[in-house]
Amino acid sequence: MGEQPGQSSIGGLWAELKRRRVVRVIVLYAIAGWFVIEVASTVLPNLNLPDWTSTLVTVLVVLGFFIAIMLAWAFDIGPGGVHRDSGPPAETNQHRLSEQSSPEPATAPPAARAAPAEIDHRKSIAVLPFVNMSGDVENEYFSDGISEEILNLLVKLPELRVASRTSSFIFKGKEVSIPQVAKELRVSSVLEGSIRRAGDRVRITAQLIDAGSDSHLWSETYDREMKDVFAIQDDIAQSITDALQLTLSPKERRAIQNVATSDARAYDFYLRGRSYMYTMTQRDYEHAIGMFNQAIALDAKYALAYAGIADAYSHMFRYADASHENAENARQASEKAIALDPDSAEARASRGLAMFISEEYTEAEQEFGKAIELNPNLFEAYYYSGLAFTSQGDFDRAVGMYKKAMEVSPTDYQPAVFLGQAYHSLGKRHEEMKARLYSIDLIERHLIMNPHDTRALCMAANQLSNVGELDRGMAMAEEALSREENEPLVLYNIACFFAMSGDSERALELLERAVESGWGDRAWLETDSDLDSLRKDKRFQALLDRIH
Repeated sequence: MGEQPGQSSIGGLWAELKRRRVVRVIVLYAIAGWFVIEVASTVLPNLNLPDWTSTLVTVLVVLGFFIAIMLAWAFDIGPGGVHRDSGPPAETNQHRLSEQSSPEPATAPPAARAAPAEIDHRKSIAVLPFVNMSGDVENEYFSDGISEEILNLLVKLPELRVASRTSSFIFKGKEVSIPQVAKELRVSSVLEGSIRRAGDRVRITAQLIDAGSDSHLWSETYDREMKDVFAIQDDIAQSITDALQLTLSPKERRAIQNVATSDARAYDFYLRGRSYMYTMTQRDYEHAIGMFNQAIALDAKYALAYAGIADAYSHMFRYADASHENAENARQASEKAIALDPDSAEARASRGLAMFISEEYTEAEQEFGKAIELNPNLFEAYYYSGLAFTSQGDFDRAVGMYKKAMEVSPTDYQPAVFLGQAYHSLGKRHEEMKARLYSIDLIERHLIMNPHDTRALCMAANQLSNVGELDRGMAMAEEALSREENEPLVLYNIACFFAMSGDSERALELLERAVESGWGDRAWLETDSDLDSLRKDKRFQALLDRIH
């Protein structure tokens, strides 16, 4: 049944009120206004001021309410500051978290608000996941892995800003134009391509496109044996630097040569292992470790494979099974990676993460610092360094690391989420709210492109709770639980949602289940501001006592 004209206009007005965040302003102002009036009615009489002063405060709060609504309608607050809201975008995809009608939208969502960062005059590029043309889904790991390896080579160049894997891979399998991709990721050029693999032969087509003119800067097709895949990657990276007219030092030219291994079969196992690292479940971490070990069996000096093992054990410790054995395995693998390649930024970051989970923070900080020195564009070094500072309660330094991570990868929602949390712990409410609203924009965009990402769903629920949108947050939380009700990471994050929502019973129940299922990051539990409402409860302390 169609809508009546009146219903349509009311619905449109309500949608616009939500888009301009007027609803959020009403909720937040009501809370703040009530607090001001309560304080005034208690304090002012004790100051021997005239009786009408309390009434004046109430009148000013009411007047301010209407001014706040008008300002919320006319202006928007993003992490970069206040700017005029010029109305809905011309091309709108108005799907929000609770209003998605299709998990596979044909176009990218509107660009998120710009992150707070200095103007970056470097040339910039995004590497899209290469299309698997092999006719075999099993080869998906290979096409994704080649794309990621080329991206990792380019990231080593300080003159070039490279969109992170998390940012560029959200477009995997989507029909999106190059100008749209460039606008979304804020880059000036885009590399795309395809891979066809048959036995020991591989055919790789790559093309570099200027986003402004939508024209080719360079393109090439390689039809070689599998053993030549390293030379192909090196040639693509070198051709990109030539096409973008980057001047490289001898050291930088060596940096973009893929010398991690010379064994094509070991490399293949390594790519298989990396493909398991993004789902954040214990089963897939175990699969990843198996693949990395097979790579090492073929090349005992494969430093990145050891770094991959260290990362898998570290993540398993943080998200699934906080056992001493996992922490020790992460330590040993990271030590081996550093011994084999002390100049590998990835190996240094893996070592830092292994030290972080063992609460050896001084050494972790040193390793993250070395990783950043070796590769200033390495997202993981900043991000995990921020988490390590948060675990220590050093929120000022955590803020600095999260901001750096956001500069390196502006469209990754994770550092924005934890930036808001760090500001909360510092009592900086204005900065907190800007960061939280920004993170919601990023998560919404991510979920439109990746509707099955349960962790992002959990993060969305928590952030919505923090800005007063409890109904939407509750829907996200229940959806996440229905998908993966036994995953420790999901249980922990949804426990955070209920703790912030005031449902201590449900929060503690989920926390207990999370710990029983393997969650055991005690340092994070002790500093996570999302759980502040539970700290005086004896059951919360009992949970901490269970984790060693």
